[in-house]
Amino acid sequence: MPQETTTANALLGLLSLRSWTAYDLTQQMRRALRWVWPRSEANLYAALKKLGTAGLAAAVEEPAGGERTRTRYEITDEGADAVRDWLGGSDPEPPKVEAEIVLRTFLADLGSADDLRRSLAATRRQCAEQIATTLPVFDEWAGDDPPFPERAHLVSLFIAFMAGHHRQLLEWCDLVEAELDSWPSTADVGMTPRIREIFDDAVAEQRAIHDRHAAEVES
Repeated sequence: MPQETTTANALLGLLSLRSWTAYDLTQQMRRALRWVWPRSEANLYAALKKLGTAGLAAAVEEPAGGERTRTRYEITDEGADAVRDWLGGSDPEPPKVEAEIVLRTFLADLGSADDLRRSLAATRRQCAEQIATTLPVFDEWAGDDPPFPERAHLVSLFIAFMAGHHRQLLEWCDLVEAELDSWPSTADVGMTPRIREIFDDAVAEQRAIHDRHAAEVES
């Protein structure tokens, strides 16, 4: 049976690739999967222990120098079955968007234009920092000795999603700032001709996606 949480299934998926120490496993989640499934290290350690208790992962103590030991986790046959059941027997959770800059923009008429500009600048900086963090990982895969080279086709699609996400976020910040520069303030602007154009384009795009999906369902 697939696990109750996506976090548990993600950990089992990584354990399907190889055995990991608890520390290495949480670091792998942080360096890659946190961009699409962010979880605290405490949450990851707790989920990992539950997998061991459930018999889906086996915890093995190994020497770590001197008198110290560390715990290495390996997937069990039951754990491998659970991963396959998760991938093949259930739908993914609905996508979620958690972007405070969008919330701040929605409520920007309660603050000043400078408040929103500062938030946009912070978001651009944060996005640049995220890109700087992911580029070394991407460079590993572009090199001559990438990790898990047999999975390059899947990792490349993951990287394409991340690149598209950052591009969309930065383009949206540019759009907001261009509009902000044309307003006297963030309050009582209403439906200007340009805002009407942006609104109509967004609705038309959503409608086209809806209609295409409906046509695919009917066929």
